[in-house]
Amino acid sequence: MKKMLSQTVRSVRQIVVGSLICAMLVPAAFANEPINFLLDFVPYGKHAFFYAALEKGFWKDAGFDVTILKGSGSAATVAAVAAGSAEFGFADIPTAIIGISKGANVQIVGVIHEKSLYSIGWLDDVVKIKGPRDLEGKRIASSAGDASRVLFPALAQIVGLDQSKVTWVTMTAPARAASLIAGQADATVLLATETPTFSARARESGKKWASFLYSDYGLDLYGGGLIVPNDQIAKDPERTKKFVQATYKAVAWSVEHPEEALQTFLKDNPAVNPAEAREHWRIALAHLMTANTKRFGIGYMDKDKMQHTVDTVEKYFNATGLQSDNIYTNRFLIPKIVPTEGHLN
Repeated sequence: MKKMLSQTVRSVRQIVVGSLICAMLVPAAFANEPINFLLDFVPYGKHAFFYAALEKGFWKDAGFDVTILKGSGSAATVAAVAAGSAEFGFADIPTAIIGISKGANVQIVGVIHEKSLYSIGWLDDVVKIKGPRDLEGKRIASSAGDASRVLFPALAQIVGLDQSKVTWVTMTAPARAASLIAGQADATVLLATETPTFSARARESGKKWASFLYSDYGLDLYGGGLIVPNDQIAKDPERTKKFVQATYKAVAWSVEHPEEALQTFLKDNPAVNPAEAREHWRIALAHLMTANTKRFGIGYMDKDKMQHTVDTVEKYFNATGLQSDNIYTNRFLIPKIVPTEGHLN
């Protein structure tokens, strides 16, 4: 009897120990993979897509534990992703192509803003600017890696603007509005999605805001998109596919539920003015849901438009030897998702 009791105790002990070991191992075995996702800029309303992916579990369900990192300009984001500082990034596509021409080993795997957002803005009752050529003799505020600054030489050449007559005033991105109001600069580069913030700062100082889009003067290229290091694609294409598809599921959900998507952003970024974030987001959605997007689906990069974007970079940035097939791919996208646009209050 004692022998049988001893065997029973040992069996129970083994079961308990085994259960404890399994309990310890299971979370580790099924833990989501940590991923750094680097933005092009400090978070504001146009980035709501990505906070929806985070807060609504799209990335989690795909097996990723994602940390969203703020950026300091698309050029810096491209360099950081190429260097392996982040597994995925969101950056201006022409800026990424310029980076690739200089050796950045990244590939574009989807577009978010099908229509580019590059803009120039100024205080209309302080300085008189009607179009790009009026920028000659002016001081333009910008951070070093701002996409609109990077693409400015292309705009200048298209419209015949003498770049030697433009003075760049380099500063941090948040300082641009204050610099205009203080008279330290005459104009600033920005993305159209930032217009509500600049307009609000102008009103607060009793000034009137004005701006124009580069696309109004012949520079209509792709805007922001997802970038991935090439070696990551080669090493684990399935990982890239899972992340890209989860992201675009979140983008589609955000288009259909824009109000709820905005609230996910505001939850994680409470310092951003809600009214301004709403207008940032409204503009971002308009630059995503274009005629091309409705024809081809979100994320998809049209061969002709991408070739035009590449040709523009080659022409105005002395970039040679670029092959568009090595710059971008649609292979990781879910084919032709065209979400129904929801209502944003």
